[in-house]
Amino acid sequence: MTADPRQMPRFYGAYLQVASLDRSLSFYRDVLALKVDWNDGTLAILHGPVESADTLVLREIGQEAAHPLYQTGVTRVFLRVAGTAELDRAEEWFTRQEVRYQRYHDTSADSIGVRDPDGLQIVLLWINEAVHAEPPPAWLYWYR
Repeated sequence: MTADPRQMPRFYGAYLQVASLDRSLSFYRDVLALKVDWNDGTLAILHGPVESADTLVLREIGQEAAHPLYQTGVTRVFLRVAGTAELDRAEEWFTRQEVRYQRYHDTSADSIGVRDPDGLQIVLLWINEAVHAEPPPAWLYWYR
């Protein structure tokens, strides 16, 4: 018996452990323009343009806690954008804010990758819905 996909859970958000909550909030709030719903100094809850979706939870674990990148666990967070014009505006914004970024162009997807204060890659992603038969972009396979 197969599960009815309408009854399956949908992705709600991500929970990230960060070294410094203030430093990470500055990035996610001021650079990526997420809105803060809750912040008690240890835990912060943010969301994108739609309050009921795209939730990001940040939990401060301190500078001394081990959380090495490129091991099992979260290595990239994808934030979906509506189109390439939105990516163009983000690219202009990152340039003005002097945020280092890398733009990836592909026939099936276009994206901008930036690093948060702890080194986690945040990817603003547009996917060409008309291209379903193509394999995913090569950069999705990259280890780093």
